[in-house]
Amino acid sequence: MASKTLAEGCASNHEPGVTAGAHEKFESLDASSSDEESGQVVVVGVAAAGQEDDAARHDSDNASIGGQRNAMSSKRLMIAIPALSVCLFVSFLDQTSVSTATPAVAGDLDTGTATSWVGASFLIASTAFQLINGRLSDIFGRKNLLLICLALMGIGDLACGFSRTAVELFIFRSVAGIGGGGVNSLVMIIVSDITTLQNRGKYQGAVIALANGVGPFLGGAVVESATWRWVFWMIPIVMVPTAAVIWFFLPLKQRPGNYVEKLKKIDYGGVVLNIASTLLVLIPLSGGGVTYAWTSPFLISTLTVGAVLGVLFVLYEWKLAPLPIMPLRLYQAPHCSALYLQSFLTGLAYYGNFFYLPIYFQSVLGYSALVSGALILPLIITTSIGSIVSGQYLTRVGRYMHCILVGFVLWTLGNGLTLLYGQGTGVARLVLFSIVEGAGIGLTLQPTLVGMYANGRSEDRAVITGLRNFIRTIGGACGLVVSGAILSNTLTNRLSRAGFISQATIAQLTSSTYALESMGFTEAQKTRILDTYMDGLHYIFIFYTVCTGLSLLLTCLVGNKDIRFPRTANEGDRDRSGQEQVPSSTDVSMAERGDSTLGAEKMAAPSSTSNVV
Repeated sequence: MASKTLAEGCASNHEPGVTAGAHEKFESLDASSSDEESGQVVVVGVAAAGQEDDAARHDSDNASIGGQRNAMSSKRLMIAIPALSVCLFVSFLDQTSVSTATPAVAGDLDTGTATSWVGASFLIASTAFQLINGRLSDIFGRKNLLLICLALMGIGDLACGFSRTAVELFIFRSVAGIGGGGVNSLVMIIVSDITTLQNRGKYQGAVIALANGVGPFLGGAVVESATWRWVFWMIPIVMVPTAAVIWFFLPLKQRPGNYVEKLKKIDYGGVVLNIASTLLVLIPLSGGGVTYAWTSPFLISTLTVGAVLGVLFVLYEWKLAPLPIMPLRLYQAPHCSALYLQSFLTGLAYYGNFFYLPIYFQSVLGYSALVSGALILPLIITTSIGSIVSGQYLTRVGRYMHCILVGFVLWTLGNGLTLLYGQGTGVARLVLFSIVEGAGIGLTLQPTLVGMYANGRSEDRAVITGLRNFIRTIGGACGLVVSGAILSNTLTNRLSRAGFISQATIAQLTSSTYALESMGFTEAQKTRILDTYMDGLHYIFIFYTVCTGLSLLLTCLVGNKDIRFPRTANEGDRDRSGQEQVPSSTDVSMAERGDSTLGAEKMAAPSSTSNVV
């Protein structure tokens, strides 16, 4: 679901050691080189002749960069930013509207214990392809890949609407997941290509809140007024004009070269090993304890093969891949290990929360799909607002750690407050707790990505974004698995000896209590089942609180690099490693005057960055 917003990408494009305003104006200029004899950082000016030849001597990864940065004027941004925002709107609408339609889908297609696969199939497919999107966009161009992802999402959802069985729905939902995950990442990469840190705040607000907030509400309204199938059919209807706007009105630089040469640059071994290992791990985990027994030969064997392929993938990327989709140096950057671990932990809490809150609203509190969607709005809208606020903070203050710290304090507090939820919780308390949690989420998602960029190499932004999204969605998938296991164990231990409920029914209730009213239980039996279900949800909420609490502790390891001021000569002297260097005061003053003509004449070799919400 959210796993990624435009706000997150919009305020995160920076490079270490450069004054925030001046650097962003200077993103379209070539990086400077160092004067080794004097030990001083010598800045290459506007006419940095021969820079392309120097770049060719960098590592092989630089071959993937197609000079796709294209800093735009305000007039052109007024076309590009709304077009990209609509792409995110479609993607978020796809992810969030389905959550409130799940009860209707489960009842119509009789998904039973496999109900969780409505969301899991999308998430697993999105995860499997996250690492690939960044590098493919380096090779083939952002715009081309974005249109392909939009097409996949539209075709997948169109087919979902015509599904007659649960298996068909899960397959087509996976196709939509491949496209949806790509859209989220590519929009943020493109935003980093065309905007500066200083001007993103004025473009990102209203549409993000609209995209996030409308989804659950609209999904509930469609289910109540028509059929759940229209929740899927409305996606391609909105997607077609969106793709047309992107095709005709989004002016992006195209990656030069013929397609045969581009195809040769793809890391085929890494792609195959990554997808295979991800699927062989996540599919059995997602069905463990419900679809497959934890001790079944199928689950054990697939997990073992998936783990072995994962190790082979890392070794292949390390030793053999000429242009890896996951350069291992990404983990070696200062403070990035802690930031990646935070991404995994937040994925555990973030995706699971969005899955189980609608279940709580509808199954335990008895609200309709429409009301359930409305109750999600405070959480989602405050997440969007928090992301915008964090972007403004980063622009003005130039440091990311304090924002991350405050965000995880609020997020942990918000998760802790969910332990007060019960069968009689009022709307006011639900809204208040959601506001606290949403503010914390919004204040952390964007600054953690900024921290990764601050400590990484400039040409690695696309693969950094892909890796971060991959780790977070892996965390989300694992979070759903752990949450399902917690709920299943609670129901089994509490109800198996009750005498009025079978193991098959308990397994079905693990996925949802949507069909509880039609199972023929007495009021006393239903009350006992809901009490037990509420206990299971409390244990799940405790798990989420622990995850965000650990992320809070990790904040002391994320560093707090000042992204506004130049570093010393020794820190900036990284032209051989691909890190951009510090512009001179003359160049800074020109950039501050907004000399966009210079940026159009000379584009920097490194490319840029990635979802979110």
